[in-house]
Amino acid sequence: MHNSCRFSNILYFFHLKLLNMEYEIADLKNVLNGIHWSITARVLKKSDVLPFKNGNGKYFTTILMDKTTEIKATAFGDYVDHFFSQLQENNVYNIKNGEIKKADKAYNKSNNDYEIIFNGSTIIERSVVTDIPSHPSLKTIENVLSMATNTLIDTIGVIIKKEQSQEIKKKNSNDTCKLRNIILADSTRSVTVTLWGTEATNFNAHEEDIMSIIGGKITDYKSVKKISVTGSSKIQINPYWNETLDLRIWYKEFEKKKLLNLSQVSIGSQELNMFEISQSNRNKTMNEHILQQNKIDDDLISKRLLELNDEEHKIKTERTDLIFKKQRLSIERENIKSNLEN
Repeated sequence: MHNSCRFSNILYFFHLKLLNMEYEIADLKNVLNGIHWSITARVLKKSDVLPFKNGNGKYFTTILMDKTTEIKATAFGDYVDHFFSQLQENNVYNIKNGEIKKADKAYNKSNNDYEIIFNGSTIIERSVVTDIPSHPSLKTIENVLSMATNTLIDTIGVIIKKEQSQEIKKKNSNDTCKLRNIILADSTRSVTVTLWGTEATNFNAHEEDIMSIIGGKITDYKSVKKISVTGSSKIQINPYWNETLDLRIWYKEFEKKKLLNLSQVSIGSQELNMFEISQSNRNKTMNEHILQQNKIDDDLISKRLLELNDEEHKIKTERTDLIFKKQRLSIERENIKSNLEN
């Protein structure tokens, strides 16, 4: 009788461990049948609730990210109503269970060969973990332009020129669509970025703003590589990232040189006519510009300090929670040892 109870306790202990198995996203491909797994990830992007093309049914998608990589997750039908409101962009969640399957690359453009389907076994809870990156690793524009056409890229730069939106005719059709070109630059190169549809019409960022692009697509137009912002891409204006501060510092020096009447400044291997970059700033004095930029930098740093204070509180909360869990595991372990001895 004692041996039977002891064996049952051991099985129960290992069953608990299995149900709480924590994985990194890169290792989800090793999950058997897609059950009994858990990840802690940030919601990088969440779509709207979308209808199927035939009108029967609905779905929404998210891109989840941890320290290792990203993965697309989708909910269909009734699960849309259950999970859509639970997930907010930029927040971190602990997500348990769901179907892990091979990604259909006709519909899934994420940088992962697998995807998650939320189902009735899926549990989503807000997490206080603070060490999940806020964005993927960002490539310089020079690196982006060295990559193959149709590659998906993540980058960031300063808007140095913003064109008006325009209407063009679609290929092989009489239909039209809106597009807007902007020029994005960093300390290595510059590149044309094309926005489409409502993104092009509603784009309200300004020259000198910092813009990040997650999941942009490299295109080739007349042998010139560009970045196309697609429906699955995500753009952010002046995100509160370290890279934003770095670009502001670089661009401040870049503008100083322009204001000192240097007609051309080399950006990597490409040269731009400095007096064509920002028409609105031609008549500004150097001191006015530096004062304006100083205020922007000060506001950005203040907001980042508030974020760090919030993260510090979350770390304290997480530490308390982990100490409690450690104590609980210790008690559980002692109980199992006691049962084994009896």
